[in-house]
Amino acid sequence: MKIEGKFYYRGEIIEGGIEIEEGRIKRIKKHVEGAKKIRGLILPGALDLHVHFREPGYEYKEDFYTGSMAAAYGGVTFVMDMPNTRPNVVDAETFLDKLNRVKTRSNVDFSLYIMLTERAKNLVSLNAAFKWYMGETTGVEAGENVSVPENSFISVHAELDSCIRKESHNLRDHDLARPERCEADAVRSILDQGKFHIAHVSGIDTVDLCRIGGFTCEVTPHHLFLHQDMPLGAKGKVNPPLRAKWQTEKLWDALLQGRIDIVASDHAPHTEEEKDEDFEVAPAGIPEVETYVPIFLYLMKYEKIPLQRMIQVLMEKPAQLLSLKKGKIEMGYDADLIAVNLSDVRKIKGEDLHYKCGWTPYEGFKAIFPHTVILRGENIIEDYEMVGERMGHFVKIEKAKDLYSTY
Repeated sequence: MKIEGKFYYRGEIIEGGIEIEEGRIKRIKKHVEGAKKIRGLILPGALDLHVHFREPGYEYKEDFYTGSMAAAYGGVTFVMDMPNTRPNVVDAETFLDKLNRVKTRSNVDFSLYIMLTERAKNLVSLNAAFKWYMGETTGVEAGENVSVPENSFISVHAELDSCIRKESHNLRDHDLARPERCEADAVRSILDQGKFHIAHVSGIDTVDLCRIGGFTCEVTPHHLFLHQDMPLGAKGKVNPPLRAKWQTEKLWDALLQGRIDIVASDHAPHTEEEKDEDFEVAPAGIPEVETYVPIFLYLMKYEKIPLQRMIQVLMEKPAQLLSLKKGKIEMGYDADLIAVNLSDVRKIKGEDLHYKCGWTPYEGFKAIFPHTVILRGENIIEDYEMVGERMGHFVKIEKAKDLYSTY
C-alpha cells in the first residue's frame, strides 16, 4: 500500500508519501510513485488503554465486535480490554477462554488485562498486563493487598475500599460517597510498592502523588468534560465519580502542562434501561470509545490543545507505556493511521454511534470523526463507512521487552 498527503511527522505537518509493506511503514519520502492521495490530515491511530467491551458475560451491553467497531469509527486502532467480565479473568483458563472467544471478533488490534490477585501473580508469561482493583466497582470485589509481579504493566483502580460508602443518591452524593481522598489515599498507600499506572485520575492531588511516586497516570474524557452539576442523572454515574467543575478545569490544565501522561476512555457501557433505574441501583459506567478522539480533534482545531500534545496523550505515550511499535508515523511502526477533514465538524448523536447500548453522555458535543481508518496497512473505514473483513490481532504484552508479538 502506498499513500500520500499531509501528515504529522516528528512534531510537524509535512506533505509526502508513506510506503507500507507487510503492515508496517517501510519508507517515508517526499514522493512515492503510484501512491493513493488521501485528503485531509493523516495522523497515527489512537491507542485506548482502558476499555470494557463486556465479553464474555455481559454481551447484552456490548461485545467485542460492536465495541471494536465503535473504536474504529472513533479513530482508535488499538485497545486494552479490562478483566471484570463474567467470569473475571484471574487465571490461565479464564484468560485463554476469553482470548479464544474474541480473537476473531475484533475490528482493531487489542490486548487483554489479567486481574491482579494472588492467583494471577505467576501469569506474566501469558500477558504482562494486569489490572489491580483496590476498591470495589462494577463486577469486581476489592483487592487492596496483593503481590505485585515485576516487569509488568499494572493499571490501578485507586480507590481504597475501606474509604468508600457503597450507596449514593445523586451525582453530588456519589462524589461524597467516593471522595477524592479515597483515590489519593490509595495512591499514597502504594508509593513504595513498585511502579504503577494509575487509571482514571479524578483529582489534582492524585496527579501530584503520581509525580511523587514516579507513576504514570491517565485521565478520562468524562473527568475532563463532564461534571457533577450537569443534568445527567445516573447516566453520569461512574467510578471514581464526576467531580466539581473546578476540578475538571484543574485536570485539563495538568494535561496541557504534561503532568498527566495519557487519555484513556474507560469505555464502560450499560443499557439505557439499567441507567434509568433509581440512582442507588443503577450501575456505574459511561460509553465513550467512539467519541473521545473526535472531541479532541475538534478541540485541537480550535486551539484548546496543541496538535503535538494531543498526539502525545492519545497516540505516542500510550504506545510507549506498552513498548508497542504503534502510535507514530515512523519507519518500522505499524501502519495504523487515521485521516480527518478538519472542516467536517459534526454534533454527536447517540443514534449515529455504534455502541450496542445506543446512548452517549456527549449528546450535542461537537466533534470531528475520521473519514478513513487504516489498520496495519489495510483500510477498515473509507468515507466514514466500515469496509473489509475483521482483522484485529491480539497483541501480547511482553515482559521486559521492547517488542511484541501477535497471535
